[in-house]
Amino acid sequence: MTNTLKSPSFDPTPWESYLAEVARRYHVPGVLAGVAQIDTRTGRQKRFVASAGLTSLTTRVATDRSTVGQIGSVTKLFTSLMIMQLREEGKLNLDDRVIDFLPEFRLSSEFYRDVTIRHLLTHTSGINGDVFFDAGRGEDAIERFVGSLASVGSIFAPGRGWSYCNAGFTIAGRVTEVLDGRPWAESLDQRVRKRLGLKNFFTLPEEVMAHRYLVGHVREGGQGLWKPVPVPDMHQGRSPAGIVISDVDSLLDFGIACMRGGDAGNGQRLVSPETVAEMWKPAVDLDARLSAATSAQRTLGWMHDQWGSHRVVGHGGSKLGNNAWFRVLPDDGTVFAVLCNGGLAADAGNEICAALAETYVGAVVPPRSAALPNAKVEIEDSWLGTYNDAVTTLKVARAADGGYSVTVDRSRLRTRRSAMATSAPQQMMLRSTGIAYQFLARADELSSFTPVAFTEVDGERCVYLGTRCLPQNRGTYEGEQNES
Repeated sequence: MTNTLKSPSFDPTPWESYLAEVARRYHVPGVLAGVAQIDTRTGRQKRFVASAGLTSLTTRVATDRSTVGQIGSVTKLFTSLMIMQLREEGKLNLDDRVIDFLPEFRLSSEFYRDVTIRHLLTHTSGINGDVFFDAGRGEDAIERFVGSLASVGSIFAPGRGWSYCNAGFTIAGRVTEVLDGRPWAESLDQRVRKRLGLKNFFTLPEEVMAHRYLVGHVREGGQGLWKPVPVPDMHQGRSPAGIVISDVDSLLDFGIACMRGGDAGNGQRLVSPETVAEMWKPAVDLDARLSAATSAQRTLGWMHDQWGSHRVVGHGGSKLGNNAWFRVLPDDGTVFAVLCNGGLAADAGNEICAALAETYVGAVVPPRSAALPNAKVEIEDSWLGTYNDAVTTLKVARAADGGYSVTVDRSRLRTRRSAMATSAPQQMMLRSTGIAYQFLARADELSSFTPVAFTEVDGERCVYLGTRCLPQNRGTYEGEQNES
């Protein structure tokens, strides 16, 4: 650790003006951002949290430092942490099989026998990850969700590829329940929230009702207006993959504790320094064609990247109309978090993260691949056709103008409780990034670009839609799915 707090001012006022300007450009109703730095030699900290805009375009309630929002898949870091706590307690090893703890666990493929805890944390299980069965409420919701996976297949053999897998982290959460002898949310409360002394860190809707809440906003198809989602996604059966609602300060507290080697700073400890180092060690190198979608490497639950000479770990989160960014730069003693609730949130959040990194540690965030306006899109005919996963069918075709299009059909994803979310098939033109078989596509100019990459996984051709692997020419999957 080299940081000695020679950073710029931690006055939030100029950042509030900056956030308001970014929110205006990207149509984001409300945004929060915070930075904390620690000098590990002295233990001194500095931090600020800034906010701008509105929690909801309907209520017109302003954001402030106390505002809480859905952090989505940043939740996975806490599920990973609890697995590592159980490992420290001698209750599991990372290479143990899931069926050693969940003998009832099944998939529709025989690969279920070989899935390990490590596969779950590194997104290498091959399980068709975007399964959004609504298991209802109650302390057995996660158990019911995992039981529903018996009808779900695999997209590759465990350890033979990489694909972002929500279901895998829900399974990991169920393992936590079995070994801890209590519901996942109760373990989270005891193992994380209370040890860190977090005040605004929740898993239940009723816990949020007395707080200022960042309501997610979505845009109706073909319309230019963002509106609050009718019902937020808070399905308890998928809690370990993305249910936490938090304020920015709680995320900063978690990052500081991790940079202290797991020391919560109040006499409590999350994990040992050795475990933190292990959690941040790269475990999987990702296909270079995925560089437009995600980090270069994955660790045990975390993403891992380099911003020049600066190491960065963290995670992002996306829920219906809400986005979150959580980044830790361990060698700089710095953590920051950003919450946005609609608009072109991906673009806004990435820009804010880049500004924070440059201002407080001098790091220049490498730009994501950009769409080249006049570059020719070239795809061999053998890559044309249909690609599928559990909820998405993607068709790649040659367009009349000589270019190429992708039609994304997620109509199998039931959206009854989130009726404003688009479920009709969308046709988008592929745009070149200048990298072979790496493209970008978007529905219109009020949408963020989605990365589309063509590659092979385990000897089979596939398309990555963002971070999801869709194998070529798979049959469609039966049954309705709920949106996550």
